Amino acid sequence: MMGIDNTRPLGNTGLHLPIVGVGTCPLGELFEEITDQVAQATLETAWNNGIRFYDTAPWYGRGLGEHRTGQFLYRKARADYVLSTKVGRRLIAPRSRATFQTAPWQGGLAFDHVHDYTYGGILRSYEDSLQRLGINKVDILYIHDLDTGYFPDQNVLSEKLSELESGGFRALEELKASGEIAAFGAGINEPGMINRFLDRYPLDLFLVASRYTLLEQDIYAEELLRAQQQGAGIIIGGVFNSGVLATGIHDTARYDYGKLPDSVTSKVRKLQSVADQFHIPLAAAALQFPLGFSAVTSVLYGPSKPTEVTQNVAHFNYPIPAEFWQTLRAQGLIAEHIPLPGLPL
Repeated sequence: MMGIDNTRPLGNTGLHLPIVGVGTCPLGELFEEITDQVAQATLETAWNNGIRFYDTAPWYGRGLGEHRTGQFLYRKARADYVLSTKVGRRLIAPRSRATFQTAPWQGGLAFDHVHDYTYGGILRSYEDSLQRLGINKVDILYIHDLDTGYFPDQNVLSEKLSELESGGFRALEELKASGEIAAFGAGINEPGMINRFLDRYPLDLFLVASRYTLLEQDIYAEELLRAQQQGAGIIIGGVFNSGVLATGIHDTARYDYGKLPDSVTSKVRKLQSVADQFHIPLAAAALQFPLGFSAVTSVLYGPSKPTEVTQNVAHFNYPIPAEFWQTLRAQGLIAEHIPLPGLPL
């Protein structure tokens, strides 16, 4: 069993982080509107269950995620928790307040945004986050959503990467050198971006969302091993692939924030069959799987209500025998070269 108070080293930074943490994207009301009372109760339940690592971002609910995270944490002793947020978007008042829509968020705050990875943009984003949080220091900053999902035009993507190279990286370096932050890295949503970042800068860590999970591990050999070899820590988010590995197959199950492709449905059914054979919740296997790779420092999950916290704490500590992982490998559901908890390669 893996106690939630355990820590692991973060790459070559010298830092140690809790191996499990809470992501606040759902509390920004991505899928449904959530009352402030439920949001605070969710965070309170996480704290009461020993969770001391919290991740947020300006984009989550267009500022709402940071507000709610800060509202909960700002009276806690600052040394008692690890806090990360993100840079690359600046929130601004919308031009037309009367007609502004908060989509893709179901709720959230009525703020527009601009992508800005320049020297000044990074520093402004950081200062704005401190104000929204009501906390005057964060531990980790991530470069957020710099990929083809948000910049499908390769010329525009290259321009944004150039903003980092001509000033954004320097801003992050200065924040770290001055002790404002302890580490900085990038959030990763798609294959190929870890290498594109490492070709430009030796980042401290990567937050990999939905790309290294029980369901898919394609980036392991090409990117995660390179990050490990270059001393970068790895934090895994989106371990449920936006929901399907937590809920199983049903009419409204989500994969990558959308409907399930047939190939995903087929593989989840096979994973579920093996989990049922061993009487293991599929969500427990999904939560524990990434920590089989020694370079993974922490796993984040995003609850939207208190019961999801208590369920996932139980899942995180659910005893899973080595035979379960061996069966997944034997059935070709996880490749031979992928590390598994408690098993040698």
